Amino acid sequence: MSPHQTIAVGVRLFAVWLAFYAVGAVAVNYAEGNWQFATTIAFIATTAILILWFFPKTVAHKILAAPISGVTEPSSMDAWLAAGCALIGLWVLSSAIPALVRKVLIFWLSRPGIDDTSGLKFWVVYDLLEIALGLWLFVGSKGLRKVYWWAQSAGRK
Repeated sequence: MSPHQTIAVGVRLFAVWLAFYAVGAVAVNYAEGNWQFATTIAFIATTAILILWFFPKTVAHKILAAPISGVTEPSSMDAWLAAGCALIGLWVLSSAIPALVRKVLIFWLSRPGIDDTSGLKFWVVYDLLEIALGLWLFVGSKGLRKVYWWAQSAGRK
């Protein structure tokens, strides 16, 4: 299986996970009386799920460079590491971005003097750092590959 096919499978698995996550988020917001927010979540999630499900190879080609020849050769460890880093980065982003959006909405909707949001400031910074890590893994994992290969050969002469 080529790295593009592996990423395409991962994208479809992510679409399935996103569907389950979105159903829970919509149900919670609807139960709390936020039907406008629940509808917005449902629309955005459904759009993203349909794009990811029907165009996984397009996403895979955007993540990884196109192969030079049409013949599929055995993948190198660097290609598998890059694919794995991209998938982990996508996973980190998929949990950090909704958490950050939720906390920003709490800040925005809270009333000064009535709602205590002092504890959320720390978690907003944490979510921003998590998003930065996820973007680094998703977009450019060359530095991580260098660290990984250095760790593999450390101690050997």
